[in-house]
Amino acid sequence: MKNERVLIVGAGIAGLALARGLERVGVDWELIEREPQQAPVGAGIVLGVNAMQVLRGLALDAAIVERGHVLHEMAITDARGRVLGRSDLGRLAQRFGPSVAIHRARLHATLAESVAGNVRFGTTLASLDCEGERARVVTDDGRSRDYALVVGADGLRSRTRTQLFGEVPIRYAGYTCWRLVARRPEGLERAQEMWGCGQRFGMVPIDDGERVYCFAVANAPAGAPDPEQGRVERFRAHFAGFAGPVPQILEQVERPDELIHNDLEEVVHRPWYRERGVLVGDAAHAMTPDMGQGAAMALEDVAALAEELAAPGALARGLEAALRRWAERRERRVRWVQTQSRRIGKVGQWRGRRACALRNALVSAVPDRLAERALVRLAEQRS
Repeated sequence: MKNERVLIVGAGIAGLALARGLERVGVDWELIEREPQQAPVGAGIVLGVNAMQVLRGLALDAAIVERGHVLHEMAITDARGRVLGRSDLGRLAQRFGPSVAIHRARLHATLAESVAGNVRFGTTLASLDCEGERARVVTDDGRSRDYALVVGADGLRSRTRTQLFGEVPIRYAGYTCWRLVARRPEGLERAQEMWGCGQRFGMVPIDDGERVYCFAVANAPAGAPDPEQGRVERFRAHFAGFAGPVPQILEQVERPDELIHNDLEEVVHRPWYRERGVLVGDAAHAMTPDMGQGAAMALEDVAALAEELAAPGALARGLEAALRRWAERRERRVRWVQTQSRRIGKVGQWRGRRACALRNALVSAVPDRLAERALVRLAEQRS
């Protein structure tokens, strides 16, 4: 493996997990990140059983459980709080291990602490030439270096993807999202997503269970402005029709910077690799969050990639075959999750009282055990 170093672009979940995975299989790596330092980011995240299985393989599951909150139940309700369906995550945990909700900053810190050195902050790609026997990289600080492989783990608007494939369309899902972290209302013990008409509001206890991660989505034109002035009042008005714990959460929002707002988008693009460059996670296949599987798919990507690159001679002589095997392992599963997420999101965002009443009736008619099959499939059929 002498001089067969892998460059990872992006120090998010995918990039840090890949660095950890490569380190454990003895592949040399270097990581660059455009942000000047590792800083707390985002709100919360749910790590389902398949994500936790990957983290177990990286020997990080215990740390995640300690820093996060183990979930025992997940429910879908209507806007008034009437249960439409629920999943028993405790029963799933008996077979596959726990589902854990955690603040993204704690997850990032856990991943960052698990890798030793070789991370350059404040640096990103200026150009990439991946044809030939080596990948030639020039970074924005003027440095030039050759690598055996460049992995783009740099998110939805990936610079690596543009360097490899040119401009790739980013699809708007049709709805926008606000995220926040609040004090957990008394009595909220489970993960819960409330379905209104053209709106949804989700709540997930995180960390030690004293805080709750919230996400709120609403149908809107792409790029609709949300200026700081009046943001809190608009947010409260948007979701004033929800009952249950929502009013208590809305009352807690006092400043516009407590709300993280962005449109929900996806990338549907093939292939994911060319010559000595490959994309993972959101850079390859960003998806809507409606199955809560974006991070899990990224973690599965990097676990499978580390396995393929660990094969003797994979980087030096058999890279094309290794990347082809990796893509074949991942493509069908990712396509299924991405498609299911899109479908769930469209149904969840139906508008009109009659349409929503029909939707709610159909969802409540599905037996809970049948609805849990998707979670079992995710746990059983890892690539």
